[in-house]
Amino acid sequence: MRSKVKSLIQTYTVELGVTAYLLYLMIIAVPSEIYGWVTVWYAMDYRYGFGSRMMLGSILHIFTGEYLGTDEAYHFVVGSLVALCVLLALFCGMIYRKAESAEEKNVRGGVLFLIALYLASPASPAYLWTAENMGRLETYLFISTLLLVFIYVRIKNTSLKYILFILIGSFATSVHQIYFFLFFPSLLVMMIQDIWETGFRKRQIIYSVGTACIVGAVFLYMQFKSGVYFDSAKDVYDAVSGTTDLYIDEAAIDMEYFWTIKDHFVQNQLPELPQRIRFGLITVALLSPMWGIHLIIWIRAMICNKEQKYKYILMLLTNVAYVPVFALLTDWGRWFAALFIVQFLNTMVLYYAGDSGIKEGISFMFGEKSRWCWAIYLLILIYLSGFEKFEGINMLQQVQDFFYGVYDLKVALFGP
Repeated sequence: MRSKVKSLIQTYTVELGVTAYLLYLMIIAVPSEIYGWVTVWYAMDYRYGFGSRMMLGSILHIFTGEYLGTDEAYHFVVGSLVALCVLLALFCGMIYRKAESAEEKNVRGGVLFLIALYLASPASPAYLWTAENMGRLETYLFISTLLLVFIYVRIKNTSLKYILFILIGSFATSVHQIYFFLFFPSLLVMMIQDIWETGFRKRQIIYSVGTACIVGAVFLYMQFKSGVYFDSAKDVYDAVSGTTDLYIDEAAIDMEYFWTIKDHFVQNQLPELPQRIRFGLITVALLSPMWGIHLIIWIRAMICNKEQKYKYILMLLTNVAYVPVFALLTDWGRWFAALFIVQFLNTMVLYYAGDSGIKEGISFMFGEKSRWCWAIYLLILIYLSGFEKFEGINMLQQVQDFFYGVYDLKVALFGP
């Protein structure tokens, strides 16, 4: 019995280690309540309208009845975060076990480093239990994306796989239409890979394009046709408040259901845009070791696998989906987090799928490197682990400190 337990621990070391690490971070840092801006999405269901953000409330009310208590909603959020940690740990373990095989020894250390790099970064799952993000709907979009990844690598029946892609992609879009910009690029990359792997078979192209169109149609409906059955945010507030003891923010209802995209841009984004751009550029610069390593892997993949160069270019172009949210909406911390998450998932999924270019890219970065090189990688891990996690509206504290530190230095040297 003891030998079996020892064998299981050895086999699933990565899963156990990642789960333990993330749960430890949760225990020491998880807020005691859901962020007040998002509580309304747990209380609202399809009685109040039909559209994005009402899916979760509808699911919760199935189990809680008409009235939703604060504790019930909080436990649901915590349980969802635990599920996310376990799913991510299973994903990391699955990727690493492939790298443990004899023919993959040149990339084994690299795969483990990329996993550690993500977990140490500001975009690790711990960003979802910061004060500004506790209960954010990205939790469920991240879970949905991980489920799609498992479906992609485990289910071989193409018809079943793409039916599940459509169902889960549509579900995620119903939870929050922002899925289309933040996490849908990951599904696009998997479908592009399928097209190339099957040699551009007509059936595969139809499956992939059809899935993208259906999920896109759901997004368009949720974005432009959905709404509530009330004439004002005050009416919605009065109706929802009677079914829960959660704090309900009337301003959140007003902005999400009664403002236009133009209102969001003019009243929220435009006044903050100069500062957002400054802080955004500093974020990109300070986190360059994180995204730079992945970029080098992809560039190397294009160099070594020239016949599929356009595949990698098309995959990288899926990142264009992030442009609208950065341009129109203020929560840049959330957008950066999703961008880095999808970047990590795409690299790992393509490696697991046996993509020769990505494998060569990882081998180029990490295979048979000197101790000095690994010392640099260790310093990068330590450097990234010193950053706080991404928030919502607020940018990383280190970014703000850097900006104001440089500004104070400039004033001291050259005057105001």
